[in-house]
Amino acid sequence: MIAEIHNKISRSGSNLSDRLEDQLTGDFFGAIRYLPFQYGLKPVLEAVHFHDTARDSASCWEKLLDSIREYDYKVEFWFRHEEGEIDLIVEHPDVVIGIEVKYYSGLSSDAEDPEEMVTPEESCHQLARYSRLLEDIRNGRPAYLIFLAPFDIQFSVEMNMRERSLISPGITLGFLAWEQVLEQLQSIEISSLDIGQQIIIRDLTNLLLRKGFERFKGFLSGIQHISIHENAYSFKGKSHAQLTINWPVNVSVQEGNYVFNK
Repeated sequence: MIAEIHNKISRSGSNLSDRLEDQLTGDFFGAIRYLPFQYGLKPVLEAVHFHDTARDSASCWEKLLDSIREYDYKVEFWFRHEEGEIDLIVEHPDVVIGIEVKYYSGLSSDAEDPEEMVTPEESCHQLARYSRLLEDIRNGRPAYLIFLAPFDIQFSVEMNMRERSLISPGITLGFLAWEQVLEQLQSIEISSLDIGQQIIIRDLTNLLLRKGFERFKGFLSGIQHISIHENAYSFKGKSHAQLTINWPVNVSVQEGNYVFNK
């Protein structure tokens, strides 16, 4: 809906396949803004980690998130500026947050040689331009630039940016993966929320599951819930006879074959 309102999707929907990032941006952030900040955006933004690994960045970020309550913030989609069009601006009297969203693609402009010495003021890198955008509109407030993408894209961009100083000095660069966003939503205790808020969080969770953002957590994930006991396990062998096997299993190898010993 939000992408259509902002003319990102044509009336006929003919350009929808080219606007999947815009649709995801509008669908997700358009819905989450209906929630009080502490139940929606705050849990999501708590998962952001910073290009600057100093503790001060994380500490200041936590305090700023704690200062925002209910609906005392404003969300602006596809904010236009001479430096470009950033996907999302979240504004509050105490902070301004710019969020650049990616789905399938990486950054749109990064043609510079990483070995070349380019200043934040000169760089045409997409994140460098958006940091200048935030510098221009922050009006003395702390300002954060968040890069949100699937983990593989986010990780690649983060590693690339660690070796370069392209962000305006007054802007803090942070990173967030869609997979983390999904996990944050799944961790919200919704039983105490009203029914409308529960529906929004469930819908957002299902949207990200549908997009394929569930992260593989290893073969041992959930193993603590599997009960191991000494009861016999029944199965059928080649002769279709009913066989049983007990735990722990006593196995030997005979002539290249595994043999279950009683």
